[in-house]
Amino acid sequence: MRLGSAALVAVLALLAGLAGPAGAAPAPADAPGRPPAAAAGHHLMMDTASAPSPSVMATWQAAESKSPYRAIGVYVPVAPGTDNRHDKVQTHLSPEWVRTVRSRGWQVLPIYVGQQAACQSDRFHRMSADAGTAWSQGVAAATYAADAVYDLGIPASAPVAFDLEAYPTGNARCTAAAQSFAAGWTSRLHQLGRLSAFYGSRSSTITDITNAHAADPAYPEPDVIWVATDSGQANTTFSVPQDGLWPGRRINQFTLGVTRTYGGVSINIDENAVQDTVWSLPPADSAAPRFVAPAPPSATKRKRVRISWRAADAAGVAFYQVRVRHAAPGRALGRWKQPRELRRTRTLGRTFPLRPGEQWCVSVRAVDRAGNRSAWELRCTARFADDRSLRAGPAAARMGGGYLGTRTVVRRPGVTLRGSRVAGSRVTVLMRGRGTLAVLIGGRRVGTVDGHGAVRLDLPRAFRGRIVLRSLSRAKVVVDGYAVTP
Repeated sequence: MRLGSAALVAVLALLAGLAGPAGAAPAPADAPGRPPAAAAGHHLMMDTASAPSPSVMATWQAAESKSPYRAIGVYVPVAPGTDNRHDKVQTHLSPEWVRTVRSRGWQVLPIYVGQQAACQSDRFHRMSADAGTAWSQGVAAATYAADAVYDLGIPASAPVAFDLEAYPTGNARCTAAAQSFAAGWTSRLHQLGRLSAFYGSRSSTITDITNAHAADPAYPEPDVIWVATDSGQANTTFSVPQDGLWPGRRINQFTLGVTRTYGGVSINIDENAVQDTVWSLPPADSAAPRFVAPAPPSATKRKRVRISWRAADAAGVAFYQVRVRHAAPGRALGRWKQPRELRRTRTLGRTFPLRPGEQWCVSVRAVDRAGNRSAWELRCTARFADDRSLRAGPAAARMGGGYLGTRTVVRRPGVTLRGSRVAGSRVTVLMRGRGTLAVLIGGRRVGTVDGHGAVRLDLPRAFRGRIVLRSLSRAKVVVDGYAVTP
């Protein structure tokens, strides 16, 4: 991964004396030809110092001037104080740029150029020569990189590559630090639900990672190995790492700093051969977020109820999708409203005012930073409808006291109390006395209730229709209110 590519592009533009599409130089008269064809099971990827402008990418991806590449490496933001991108200024790189490039069939590989080896030259920000500290620095770099990649909308199927440029060999502390940094990088990316890649030269970076893997099978090796060879061969056959290591997970940077021209637009790029299976590796995290939010009371006497939601996930919850539905007093639940996306993931919830007989339902699902989605979680609450909402015959009497100031008393069998249309699988009746009530919904008897307080009847499925409470005994039953919820 060379430094200074952007400067070379600018020089080409200056020499030509004419600007082409934004972000690229016009084709020089001696523009090199096409790259070699990729080996079987491979495809070509380009990377360049700065992401080309949208118009340049459109030209290179257009059908009439289509380039042979099927992926592009892009340099993502780096934590302040550790940034070694130098000339890799990203004027155009944005979520929209990523979406557009991917929509035309190209993959996008994020590249992070942070702290370099402890024995690198002074012009680089360097990692610590202490292996323990270097591991922590690798973890910090991965955390920042995962945030940057997520913010750009690059999917979790794309490995996140750390660019560790060539460094002097033969320094044991430098080697141990580089190996430890790489282990911290990979371990943290996996925790965050991201795949890891590592780029470097065969003589230093790749040799040290290969040796670490050979010495300790538990070493957290990167998912993808990316070797800088400048070999001119569009395959992934290496001496280091040898065949059999990282099968299906190999990239070869086989050409450095070549100018290619498509659709009359030239860009100075590096060229890579990528094994096709790199983009279909098993995800580092396939577990959906786990809900840990308590359910609100399904039926309440309170005037206001807060419905809260929270999920836990190792990769971190990226956002929640929330939808609500409502039932006014005496009405069945309406349709779900269009889901809203909430990216604020702490202390989430909503407080609902409740009139007697009113009901609110909230359906929530969480999406983690790796793109895994939980199932929709349903949370409903309703305020009890007052007994005065039940039409009673002459055999029932109303008396003072209780919920909202009145209670309905029934003293003989067969007396019916008729309510409004309802829908749900849970019936709760505020009642007392020694008698028993049959519960009918839509003309169908769904169960019986007896006892004191808020007596709940759980049904095997949701029923819909008018609710009727019918006395089954001569013993006195006092009804104070009811609620039907999902």
